[in-house]
Amino acid sequence: SFVHGSNDGQKGIGLIMLVLIGIVPAQFVLDLNSTTYQIERTRDATLHLSQFYQRNEATLGEFLALGKAQDGDLPEQFSCNPQQTEPTINALLQSLKGVTEYRSLTPEKRVEVRRYLLCLDDTAKKVGKLPGLQAREKADLDKLRKDLTATTEYAPFWVILAVALALGLGTMVGWKRVVLTIGEKIGKQGMTYAQGMSAQITAACAIGMANIFSLPVSTTHVLSSGVAGTMVANKSGLQGGTVRTILLAWVLTLPATVGLSAALFWLATKFIV
Repeated sequence: SFVHGSNDGQKGIGLIMLVLIGIVPAQFVLDLNSTTYQIERTRDATLHLSQFYQRNEATLGEFLALGKAQDGDLPEQFSCNPQQTEPTINALLQSLKGVTEYRSLTPEKRVEVRRYLLCLDDTAKKVGKLPGLQAREKADLDKLRKDLTATTEYAPFWVILAVALALGLGTMVGWKRVVLTIGEKIGKQGMTYAQGMSAQITAACAIGMANIFSLPVSTTHVLSSGVAGTMVANKSGLQGGTVRTILLAWVLTLPATVGLSAALFWLATKFIV
C-alpha cells in the first residue's frame, strides 16, 4: 500500500502542480516559501555551473558556443538552446541579484526566473550525457542540477495531502473492479494465498525500486504482471482475453497520449499564447 501510494501519489502531485502553474503561474512557478539560504544556493549553483563550463571549455566549448553568444540571445518561451547558456546564466544572476525572497519579484520576473532555471537544468542534463567528461565532473554536474531546481521542483503540503486523500477515498470506493480483474480474470483459476503474497511482494519491490530511481511505472501493470507470473509458475493458465486487453492498453496508451498532448499543445500555442 505504501509503495503503491507513493508511486501514484507522485503522478497526482505532478499533474496538480502543472495545472496550478498553468492557471496561477505567479503563485506556483517558484516556491514562494523558499528561504534566503535556498535562494542563495540557487544563485551559487548558477555561478558554479558557469565555472564548471569554463573549466571544461575544451570539451564543451563548441556545444555551448562559449564566448560566442550575445547577452541578448536568451531562450525562447517553449524551447531551450544549449548555445544560449552563457546569456541565460548572466540573465539569471542579474535577476537574482539582491533577492532574498521570491515574493519580492514581479509575477513576470518569477516566470522568467523559472524559465532560465529549467533551461539551464535541461542543458546540464544534455551535457552530462556527452562523451569526454570525467565521472567526477558528471557527479558535480548532477549535484549542481539538484541545487538549480530546488526551488522549482516542489509541492505545497496541501497538494500532497489532497492527493493522498483522493487516492485513499478512490481506493475505498472503486476497489472492487480492480480486485476482481486482477484476482479472478487474469488466471483461469482463483488465486491462492501463496500466489497473492508472491505477486504483492514482487510488486512492492519493483515499485519501491522505481520510486528510488525515479522510474515511471504503472503500479497496476506491475501488479497484474506479477499475478500473471504466479499463474504461469502454478501452471493454472492465463485468460487470453484479459491478457490481450491489458497488452493492447499498454501498447496504445503511450502513442495515443503523446499524439493527443502534442495536438493540444500545438492548438494552445496557435490560439492562446
